[in-house]
Amino acid sequence: MTTEAAVIVGDDPVYAESDRLGRKSLAGNWADTIINTKAPFGLVFAVTGPWGSGKTSMLNMMEEKLRASDVTVLKFNPWLFSGTDQLISHFFGEMASQLDYEDPKQKEIAGRLKKYGTLFSPLKAIPVIGSTLGGAADAATTIGKYLEDTQSRGVEEQRRLIEDSLRELDSPLVLVVDDIDRLTGQEIRDVLRMVRLTGAFPNLIYLLSFDRQRVELALNEDGLPGRAYLEKIVQVMYDVPVVVRDSLRNILLDELNHAVQDTGYSRFSAEAWPDVLVEIIDPLLNNIRDVRRYIGPLRAVLTSLENEVELVDVLALEALRIFLPDSYALLPHAARSLTDTADASHESSELKAQAEAFVNSDQNHANILRSLCARIFPASRRRLGEYQRYGGDWERTWLRERRVASNSVLSFYLEKSMPSTVKSAITAETIFSRFEDRAYLEHVFQDMDPAGAEEVIRALEAYEEQFSNCDPIPSAIVLLNQLPRLQRPKRGLLDPGPTITISRVVLRLLRPIADPEQVLRIVKDILPNLEQYSTKFELTRLVGHAKNAGHKLISETAWKDLETSLKNEVRGASADSLATEWDLLRLLWQTGQGEDSQEWHIPLEFIDHPALARAILTDSVGTTQSQSLDSRAITKKKHLAWDILVEVLGDENAIIRCRDAAASIDETANDVIELVDLYLSGWRPPRW
Repeated sequence: MTTEAAVIVGDDPVYAESDRLGRKSLAGNWADTIINTKAPFGLVFAVTGPWGSGKTSMLNMMEEKLRASDVTVLKFNPWLFSGTDQLISHFFGEMASQLDYEDPKQKEIAGRLKKYGTLFSPLKAIPVIGSTLGGAADAATTIGKYLEDTQSRGVEEQRRLIEDSLRELDSPLVLVVDDIDRLTGQEIRDVLRMVRLTGAFPNLIYLLSFDRQRVELALNEDGLPGRAYLEKIVQVMYDVPVVVRDSLRNILLDELNHAVQDTGYSRFSAEAWPDVLVEIIDPLLNNIRDVRRYIGPLRAVLTSLENEVELVDVLALEALRIFLPDSYALLPHAARSLTDTADASHESSELKAQAEAFVNSDQNHANILRSLCARIFPASRRRLGEYQRYGGDWERTWLRERRVASNSVLSFYLEKSMPSTVKSAITAETIFSRFEDRAYLEHVFQDMDPAGAEEVIRALEAYEEQFSNCDPIPSAIVLLNQLPRLQRPKRGLLDPGPTITISRVVLRLLRPIADPEQVLRIVKDILPNLEQYSTKFELTRLVGHAKNAGHKLISETAWKDLETSLKNEVRGASADSLATEWDLLRLLWQTGQGEDSQEWHIPLEFIDHPALARAILTDSVGTTQSQSLDSRAITKKKHLAWDILVEVLGDENAIIRCRDAAASIDETANDVIELVDLYLSGWRPPRW
């Protein structure tokens, strides 16, 4: 990132040194025409063009050339005054204040202009363009002023004196009046009346700037065409050249490169950029002013996003924000319809209506909005009549690539506050870059809270396509060893839980390996490094042939050998070590299963071990969640895995013995003890 301070380019006009369109020479030619023009009866030049075409920039460059040629340039800003009275009374005073009082000729002109303005300020009966201003009351005021001012020589006499003084000048004065087209219709008429009133002064050249169409419309009056009257007032008109699209695009790209380099932004999809530029950004930029409006806030936006949103998406949405603000305002409401890959039938019509409302929010730019949806919100395509479908796997890809097609990334862009899913994606990106560094992974996950670790592990699935390029052993060991501390109650009916989340990533690490023998060697390298027996069983179940659980990545014989070996380890474990297991009840049940199940039951002395007894009973408690058809509420009820508990402990007498051992040390487990007592009394929960 550059160390120099960024220059924020606003809507200010340019001067010759910053001319990006190569207009300096043309502006100089126009200025030369004025310099070489004799104006014994005054003259009015005008620079015309639509808003944003660069009129003021041309005036600036012309003024530089004029001043360099020792031409006196005066400037009048009609925006500073409102109403005809103010305009008239200040016009001549403004001219006078800018003259050079060190020059005797200009000083004399300044004094006469001030007096002329004082005399003229109440006069509004100036015939022009089919009507007169003012009325009888104003005329009475004027007459009263004349009667009171006995020293006055009258307006015509004072005008003659000004004309005499102006004729004595060696070169004409140039009076610049810019942005006439931004005034109200009445103010436009007032300014041009003033120009007509004084336009015949000798050695006075007006240089006006306006949008010709806007001014002609303002001058239309009583059915008389404004163009004809404008042409009577202005003798020479210069049209600002039209900026060709290629030149405008080159300026845009140059400014974009500067803005991106200033902020150090680097997340850029070269593949997505051409379509977004041509279909979305280009059509919204019509002149240099548009480019400046677009670039002006971009540095601040990019800085706030911290390189965590795809640049192409940012540029597309910033164009929407600047040029189609009404459509942009709909984004928060339409976000789900633009990003959701699910298609629940009861919601599809609502989401379809939201997407269509967004596209149709600006009929003049509907094609641009449709292209925006296609290019940066691909999930919206099916809701807009296309047949393309994007499944849930795309959501992980979009999140990994920080595309706003991910609702989490879009929320970050809109709110400038990073959602936890985006933070997790950022962490996952960093972790994956060091996925073979076990020490680093252990350190990183040790510092994470369990909820954050689970979300980061879920985000790692987005890198599945790249898993085949890395050694799975270090990452599988670290991820599987997170299972004990990540265990928690389920959060809802659709919550997969941490065990499935971790197992999915480990499965995707191993699945690219086609050779079962190689998978077996990797599993054997992983197993000794796993901290709990429950975790070891989870890995063997994942790669083995267990019904509805195994993915058959190794041979059935190898799987059975691994299971037998693990069972022997568990049978030889101490009560203290078993008490810490995160999936204890299933571990004990699995250890007692198989051909040799009659050879081992949990020793009775283990049942008397208070910590182990408490762990067994606590692990046997489950929660049943249900939801009625007419309610959104979820009902939760606790139950015991009673049949498994009986099978593991042997009989109900052993359960009573286990209950008494658990109750002897832990009053906090009273609810578990009460549930066990309820089952011992013969109660069972209803199945429905």
